[in-house]
Formats: sequence, structure tokens, C-alpha cells
Amino acid sequence: MRRALAWIALLLTLTAPALASWRDDIGTLRVGFIAGDNPNYEVARLEKFRWQLQYALAVPVELFPARTYDALMEAQATGRIQYTVLSSLAYLALDQRCDCVEPLVQPTSADHLRGFHALLVARADGPVSTLAEARNMRLAVGAKDSLSGRRAAYAGMAKEGIDPPSYFLRIVETPDSAAALAALAAGEVDLATAWSMASDPLSPSIGSGPFGQLAGDGVLSPSTLKIVWQSDLIPFGPHVVRKDLPEMAKSSLLQALTEMRNVQPEAYDAIERGLPGGFVAADPALYRQLAETLNLPRRRD
Repeated sequence: MRRALAWIALLLTLTAPALASWRDDIGTLRVGFIAGDNPNYEVARLEKFRWQLQYALAVPVELFPARTYDALMEAQATGRIQYTVLSSLAYLALDQRCDCVEPLVQPTSADHLRGFHALLVARADGPVSTLAEARNMRLAVGAKDSLSGRRAAYAGMAKEGIDPPSYFLRIVETPDSAAALAALAAGEVDLATAWSMASDPLSPSIGSGPFGQLAGDGVLSPSTLKIVWQSDLIPFGPHVVRKDLPEMAKSSLLQALTEMRNVQPEAYDAIERGLPGGFVAADPALYRQLAETLNLPRRRD
């Protein structure tokens, strides 16, 4: 017994400096996120998430609220923050800017999907079933910078040699996918962009996203629609860390985040309340695939 205790004491003596070293190197872990116009409220709302990270890592954690993704990307590119919660597009833009970050985890849906699918849908009783049949039809789209409401669909059509402005009789611009689908329900258009993070996008039991919103309001039932085109999986926005963060810090963060939904669900819900499936280790290939789908330029090294 004495010999075993002596070995334990020796191991603790040898490993303690290494354990302390990466924490000393970090000092304080600064976590950036989009806070909009009410940063004080958002910082308070994320307190359980901040505290859980601090408890799990045994280092001080500070939240860095920002109004825009541009501000977040600037802060992480220059090293003022080490960890950032980004959209997929913001991550790709930051990755183009510098070879200084990597995706660590990504949230998942209730079906444990790592992302969503962008869709083009038409009425089930209408004449359009394929993109070839959609020529000279009316299309409702979401906002210009919306990945799910416009950019993904336009990129998918471009790969099939379709230029939407000249291919469709009319393109109706709407604020979001719910509005685009409402225009389809009202007969104002023949197709609409949409998105779904369900395994079965048109399931009548779907409870989230634009289909669930409109079905709940009695405006449109998914059963009255058909899918004309569907994108590859578009990954949810990742939680991103700087590459120069110590490896032990990355592994500790990965463990803390992937365990968070089970260990402290309120902390997880604070940061990812719309995606209840929990964190998984990020798959960089999904983001590379998205960059190729959108035909984004390669990183400027």
C-alpha cells in the first residue's frame, strides 16, 4: 500500500506542472459570440454556459459579446479571443482570411443531424416536380444573404447550368423561408425555397423550422408539398478555436462541450437552445464541402 501511494504521489508530482502549464499559457479563455443590440442581456443569458466551461476547464472564462460576425472574425484572427461561436458562412470567411482557426464542435438537431438541407418545394398538386419543369415558373426566395433561403439553392442550380434570373419567369423576394412558403400557399408563386433539419423534411409531425411554423399557424401543411430539389447536408455553425490554443486545452474543451448536454443541459441550452441534440466533434469535411458547393475561393495563404 505504501509503495502504491508513493507511486501515486510521484505521478501527481510529475504531471501537475504539465497540467498547470497549458492553463497558465491561456490565462483567461475568451469566448466570442453574437450579442446583437443587447449585449448585457445576452451575457447574462449565457452565464450558465460560461460557468460550466470555467468549472470544466478550471480556468477563468470571459464572454466577448459582438454586434457582428465581422467583429468576431477580426477579434479571433488577431488573437484577442481564442474561441468563437460562428455561423457556417462566417467560419468559411474566417478560414479564407487566415490559417489560424479550426472547428472544434458543432451542435446537432433533435434527429442528431449535423446540419440542415436547403430545399426547393412546390405544391403536390401542381405541375412542377423537377427543375427541368420549373423553367418559366415563379419562384419565391429568402433574403439575399440567406444561406438556407437563397444562396444554397442558387449554388445548386448553378451546378446544373441554371441561372435563376433568366430561368424563372419571376423571382419574388421575401424576408425568409416562412414568407416564401406563405407565398406558395397563397398561390402567388409556383415554387419556394425552404429548409429543414428533420430526417424527413416534409414529415407532418415536424415541429421546427418554417414548415413547423406554418403548419402550427394553419397556413400550410407539409403534406400538400413536394420536394423539387434538395441540397447536400449544410452543417450548422461550428464553435471555433484558434489553432495555437494548446492541444490539452482543445481536448479539455472538446470533452467539456460534448458532455455538456448530459452533464449540464441548462448550460447547453443557453448557447444552442434551438438545436437540442448536443455537441459532437466537428467534421471539417462538411465545411470544405459547403465551400465547394458555394464555389468560394480558396484561402489566401
